[in-house]
Amino acid sequence: MKAANGFNENSVSTTPLEVRPRRMRFPYEEMTSRFFYDDNPLKSALIASLSSTFPAGEGEFIESVRLFQDKVDDPELSTQIRGFIGQEAHHSQQHKDFNRALQKMGFDAVRVEAIFEKDLAWSIRKANPGQRLAFTVAIEHLTAILAEEFLTNPARLEGMEPAICQLLQWHAVEEIEHKAVAFDLYMSQVGNRKLLRLAMRVGLFMLIYRTSKYMCFMLAWSRTMPTWKQFMAFGRFMFGKNGLFRALRANYRAYFRADFHPWDHDNRALIETWKQKIYQQKYDLAKEKAA
Repeated sequence: MKAANGFNENSVSTTPLEVRPRRMRFPYEEMTSRFFYDDNPLKSALIASLSSTFPAGEGEFIESVRLFQDKVDDPELSTQIRGFIGQEAHHSQQHKDFNRALQKMGFDAVRVEAIFEKDLAWSIRKANPGQRLAFTVAIEHLTAILAEEFLTNPARLEGMEPAICQLLQWHAVEEIEHKAVAFDLYMSQVGNRKLLRLAMRVGLFMLIYRTSKYMCFMLAWSRTMPTWKQFMAFGRFMFGKNGLFRALRANYRAYFRADFHPWDHDNRALIETWKQKIYQQKYDLAKEKAA
């Protein structure tokens, strides 16, 4: 039975909305420069580096969930897991397309995809099923809080080419929609919060290390040397008074509470705002086909 807030009081799943994949396609061919983010090589390389990790990363999330999928006897959680897998699969495909467009522009995100695939093979994929799912929960929280920031403060995306902005906003919405699915699965099948906290610390370190490394690769391969002004602008964007790190800090710390749950912070309003003000049907393959 659904409570007034949308949560099913008799289900293991705590997701208060439908997790449903949308089949989107964005016009990456309309990109005019590899410096697609504020004409800044560093900001552009940051997003390109993150994008290069999404195809294999989303694949790992799917695999880690599937390791436990057959053990779930709660029908609502099973439905949410299928939605989670569908959404992540579409994210993977769209970022593959974006990465190919970046490669044509001079940022070889496809080459980085292959490097990241090897990095996963010797690290997370050698862990046991519980550890792999714990890493998925940790990284899902990081992507969800980053998604919230981009949707709450759209000024963060100012200066970004429209197609890429639309890609990130759609991706952000679906990250919020399924932000508790892996967590609920983990708590029902593993339940070790100490492992979750360790996975977050290790996962955040590896995310920062690998993203920084991949940024350097892309800038070096494209023979791009940012100017001092561009370095300073990137520094303010990441570490300034209103920078990304400060904006994410409170939601990051919440993860370490003994009673933490992703839906403690109910941000469904951001999804509705996207649907009403940002979503464009022309990028939705299912809606366009139906029309």
